Amino acid sequence: MLKPDDNRLNYSDLLTPPSGYDVEFALGTTYSLDLEALVGVPLSLGLSEEMDQTIMNDPIYVLEGLRKSANKFAIFCEGGQIKIPRENNSIFALMENSVFEVSLDNDKSFHPKLWLIKYRNEEQEELYRFLVLTRNMTFDRSWDIAIALEGQKVSEQTEKNRPLADLLQFLTDFSTKEEKTEQINNLISDLRYVQFDPLQKQVTDFEFCPIGINGYEKESAGVFDSFHKLIVISPFISDSTIKELYEKTLTGSKYNTPERVLITRKTELHKLSPKLMAGFKIYTLKDSVVDGESAISGENESDEVAQLQDIHAKLYAKSKYNHHLIFIGSANCSQNAFYGNVEFLLKLNYRKRGFQIMHLLDDLFGEDDDNPFERIEEIPEQKAEESDVVEQLQKGIKLLCRSQLNAAVIQKNDAYSVEITFADFHGNEDIAFTIGPLLSTATEVLQETTLIKGLSILEIGHFYKIKAEKNSESIERVIKIDTTGVPDEREHEIFRSIIKDSHTFLKYIAFLLADDFLMAALENKDKQNSGFGSWNLLEGDHPVIYENMLKTTAHSSEKLEDIENMIRMIGDDSIVPREFNQLYQTFIQAAKKVK
Repeated sequence: MLKPDDNRLNYSDLLTPPSGYDVEFALGTTYSLDLEALVGVPLSLGLSEEMDQTIMNDPIYVLEGLRKSANKFAIFCEGGQIKIPRENNSIFALMENSVFEVSLDNDKSFHPKLWLIKYRNEEQEELYRFLVLTRNMTFDRSWDIAIALEGQKVSEQTEKNRPLADLLQFLTDFSTKEEKTEQINNLISDLRYVQFDPLQKQVTDFEFCPIGINGYEKESAGVFDSFHKLIVISPFISDSTIKELYEKTLTGSKYNTPERVLITRKTELHKLSPKLMAGFKIYTLKDSVVDGESAISGENESDEVAQLQDIHAKLYAKSKYNHHLIFIGSANCSQNAFYGNVEFLLKLNYRKRGFQIMHLLDDLFGEDDDNPFERIEEIPEQKAEESDVVEQLQKGIKLLCRSQLNAAVIQKNDAYSVEITFADFHGNEDIAFTIGPLLSTATEVLQETTLIKGLSILEIGHFYKIKAEKNSESIERVIKIDTTGVPDEREHEIFRSIIKDSHTFLKYIAFLLADDFLMAALENKDKQNSGFGSWNLLEGDHPVIYENMLKTTAHSSEKLEDIENMIRMIGDDSIVPREFNQLYQTFIQAAKKVK
C-alpha cells in the first residue's frame, strides 16, 4: 500500500479521463499554487496527455489544452500563496477565470488538497473521480500520498457524500464567476446520487472528513479517538497536538501492546518535549535522501536553488483491537490544522486477514539497505530558523488579501492604465508594498489608490504581483484582484501573440487535426532539433494538413468548428492564408453534405 517503488501515482494519470470519456468539470483545492504547474492541468483534462516537459514547453500544445479546458475546471487556493512564475507567459491570463483565492476571516489557512472530477462519454454515461492528496499544485518533489475513489450515479439518494458536498458549498462563497459557481452547484446536486468505490477491496468503508467549516470540527473526524497502536506521518508538528494524541493511548493487553510511531522532518523535532521524544519511535528521511534530489533528478548546475525532498505526506494510521483506521489528507499534526484551518481528510476502514497497522512501516521502510528513513532518538541540533521578518512579510501579504481590493482598467486609445484601490487594511505599517500587473514590468508603491499607466492590452488582467519589503528582506507573490473593464478582445490578442504568422497558424491546424496530440508535439520537437526552427511548417507538410482535413470532414466534423473558431479568433488575413481559407470553406460545405 505504501511501497514507494511499487505504488507510485502519476499526477497526470489521476486527472486524465478514462478511455472514451471527456471531462465535463473538475474542481480542485490546494494551499499553494504554481501557475506553471497549473498549466499542466488542462493538458491532462482536455488532451488526456501527461504533464511532460516536452509538451509543457510547446506553446501550441499548451494553447490548445487551455482552449479546450479553461472553462471546465476551477481551483481554489489560499489567498497570498500563488507563486511568482520563473518566466511570464501570456497564457497565464487564460487561466484567470479558473483560479479563486480563499482568505479566511480568522487569520488561519485554507489547506485542503483534493480534486472532484466529472467525466461523460458519448453514451452520456457519467463517471466521478475523487482524489485526496497531501501535495500542493506545485513542482515540489517531496514525498506525498494520494488516493482515488471512483463513482457513478445510483437511483437512491445517499447522505454519505454530505460532508464533501458541504465543503463544495463552502467554496461557492469564494467563486467570483457565475458560470463556475453554477457548475459547482451542479456537482453538489450530483453528489446526492453518487456511489463511490474505494477501488481496493481491503477498504471496507470510508468517510469524508472536512475540518474547519461550519459543522465540522476536529472531533467529527475521529483522529483523536483512543487507540492501541498509532502511526503519524506529518511534515509539520506541534508539541501540544502530538501530546493530545499520546494521551489517547489505551492501556496494553496481552494482544495489544501500545505502540506509537512518528515520521516527520528532522527540522521539526526541536518542538517535542523529552517525554514525547521517548514516547514515540521517531523516524525522519536520511540526509542523503533529502539532499540528494538534485543529483537524482539531473538538475542543471545553473539552477539557482537545488530542489530538496522531504516528507510532505500526512497520514494517521491507528488500530484499536482489530479495528484499523487510516486517515489521508491535508492536516498536519499541528495546532493550526485542527484549530482554525480548513482541512480535509479521507478516513478509511481497512481490513485484511492477518493485517496489523505496523505492517505499513514494512512497506514504507523496505529492506534495511534501501530504507530511506532513520531512527532518531535524540533531538538533533536546531538549525537557524527563517527570520521573523520573512514571517512578518508573509503575514502582511496574507492580511492584504483579506482587505477589500478592487481594480479597474482605464482605456485611452490603444494605451491602458489600471487603478487599484483597497480598504480595511490593518497590516504592519513598517512593510512597504509594491504592486503591478503580473504580465508587465510596471510597478508602483501600493497606496489606498494606485495608478499604473502605460500598459498594453496584453499586460492587463486579474493577476497581480505583489512585493513586500522590510529591513532588506522581501518576498513576492501573485494575487488575484477582480478587475473591471478588461477588453473582450484581450483573449484574441493572447492567441495572436502566440500564433503570430501563417507558418505558426498552419502548424496549429496540423496539430489540431492530428489523431495523437503528444505524437504531433514530439514530431515538432524533432523538427526543431533537426534545425528547421521553431514552429516553421515545411512545404511538404501542406498535403498532410489537407489529407487530415478530408478525414476530419468524414469522421470528426466537430474539429472543423474548432478551426472556424480559431480563424475568427485570429481575425487577420496576413496570418490565415487566403488559400487555406478558401479550401476550408470547401470542406465546410462538404461536411454539411456528409451530415
